[in-house]
This record gives sequence, C-alpha cells and structure tokens, in this order.
Amino acid sequence: MLRPLEIIFRYVTSSWRVLPDIIVLGEVRCGTTSLCQHLADFELVECHTPFCLWAHPELDNKETFFFVGHYLGIVTPRHYRMCFPLKITKWWSETKRKICGQPSKPFLSFDGCAQYLTSPTAPYLIAQAYREAGEKPPVFIACVRRPAEQALSWWKYENNAMKWGEGMMLNKWNTSLRGKLYPPRSVEDAIDYSRSQHIEDMYQRAESLGIETVENRRFFRLPQWAVTWPGGQLSAIGRTSCFARNILRYERVFSSTRSDKHKQALKHVSIFPIEFLRDKKSLNRFIASILDRAAERRNNKSLFAAGIHLAESSNRLNIIHRNAGSSLSREEEVQYIRSKFAKDEDSLNSLLRVNGIPITYE
Repeated sequence: MLRPLEIIFRYVTSSWRVLPDIIVLGEVRCGTTSLCQHLADFELVECHTPFCLWAHPELDNKETFFFVGHYLGIVTPRHYRMCFPLKITKWWSETKRKICGQPSKPFLSFDGCAQYLTSPTAPYLIAQAYREAGEKPPVFIACVRRPAEQALSWWKYENNAMKWGEGMMLNKWNTSLRGKLYPPRSVEDAIDYSRSQHIEDMYQRAESLGIETVENRRFFRLPQWAVTWPGGQLSAIGRTSCFARNILRYERVFSSTRSDKHKQALKHVSIFPIEFLRDKKSLNRFIASILDRAAERRNNKSLFAAGIHLAESSNRLNIIHRNAGSSLSREEEVQYIRSKFAKDEDSLNSLLRVNGIPITYE
C-alpha cells in the first residue's frame, strides 16, 4: 500500500528535514530488522524511524528504499531528506527538554534499507546527499552472515514471495522481465544468471549512472532496468553475498585514498555479524560502539555518555523473527552454493580478522 499524499508533502518539505545519523546498509536476510528494532527501542536515545512508502509491517519504520528507486525511480540526492524528521521537530525536542529540565537525549534518525549494500549506485548518491548538506558521512552498518547461508536464505524467501504472488495472479504483471532465464527455476540457475556477463554489464552501467549523477549534480531518475525490486531482485542473488566487495565499495567512495583491499581496517562501515543477535555481550558492545561513533560524528561525547554506558550493561535481547523461507534445500544445492561462494567467504573472513571481529566462517 502506498502513501501518495504524504510522499508529496515530504518532497515539498525535503529541504527542511534532517539527514539520518545511521544507515544500516543491509544485507537482506542478515538480521537488519532485528538490529533496527534495537536502535529504535533504545531508551536513552530519542530515535526517529524513517518514512517508508510501503505500508507493510516488515518494512514500515525501518527502510526508505529511496536510493534503490522505489519513488518512481527518483533518487536525486537532495531529496533523500524527505524520509526523515523536520529540523524544527529536532529543535523543539531539544528545546522542550531544556525548558522542562529533563535529562538530555540524543536526537537520532536512521535508515535500514537492506538493498543499499548491493546497490552499485547507492554509495555515490548517499555520498552526494551528505556532501551537498555539508555534513559528515553517517555511521554505516553492514549486517553479514556466512555467504552461502545468506544466498540460500534469500532464495527460499523470494520463492515463497513468488508463490504468494502467483496465488494473487500477479504473475501476469511485469511480463517483460520474464523469459527463458528469468525468473530462474533453480538456485543453481539463479546464481549462474546473476554472475553472467549480461548482469555484470548491467551492474557496471548502474554504477556509472551513480558516478555521472554526482558529477553532473542534476535531478536523477533510475531507469527501470536499474531498479532491482520488485522485478529483478533474484538477478542479485549471486551478489548480495559478496559482502567484502560491497563493503569495500562504500569505503572506496567515502575515502578516496583507499584501495579495494581486505587488509585495511574499515573507517566508515561497522560490520555486524548475525551471530551477535544470539550473544548478549556482543550485541550490547556493538550498540555501544555505534552510539560512540554517532557521538564522534556530532562532536558531543557527553550527550551520548549515558546511552553508551546503558548499552554496554543492558540485559535486553529481543530477536525479531521473519519468514524463514521454504523447507530445507537439497544437499546438492547446499554444496553447489558453498563452492560458488568459497572466495567470498575467504574475503569476508579476512575483513573480519583485520577489524578485530571474533567470527570466522568455515
């Protein structure tokens, strides 16, 4: 369900709104929903959730989908603010606390779009949005898991979604995308298709679009072929699990002196392994580290001090469960996927080691 009137109002008032302090880049099926819920519910932070054009319980108050083209393809960086609170809302919140003598709370906002990490255009557009506003880059979070497990989970989830769509007679819609190769009939076909030269060329073209938009500083609308959802998200199944490559793209865009190597500590992106959701201490330490980075961005450590301390000692651990997908896959499917993502697994392990994260995928 769409919200057309609110979208129009937000576009008109976009220049009077704030940009998010934190962006959860993804990846899909890696715990982004649970992590965003923790951020939204944290007691000692006044966290404002983003606007979502889709009135859906799993998406609402979590992800904007702005830079992946859901607003009729419009991804002009200066309009990104439309999804976040008005500046006067932030001013009034801070002023009211002072007048009432209430303890200060950091006013934070976030975006949790799980498609940003894979998107080849999003890094350039996000960088331009903050550059035009004269603001420091946001705190980036990349949720990860074992690459083969992520690909398999995404395949199951999307197949369930397609079965639901067919039951609703939606298979007659967007027929131009359907052909001999798409949608793929098996996970093997899906991965081979996503890594074909045809899809590789499309991703390179899409990345070039992002670069050109930033250079020209113009109104920009993604062409339909560059919008991954709802028509062609399975074309990315072999790419969403390439965590190291996708994370390093953001590091490269936001740090022009960096190279695409796994031996460098990350400066802009914090890695959140899905295993942290099952370990209270790891989850608490991670939330505290994100608040600490947000405090650095604001140059106001004292404002965040109480929140950081509480995050380190909190006992809450709520996991938000989503559709787990269809039944278990065939053993040959599992082995095929693991063989295809062996190099990506090694690259991710290298990145985890360099950044001091005690998780290894073997």
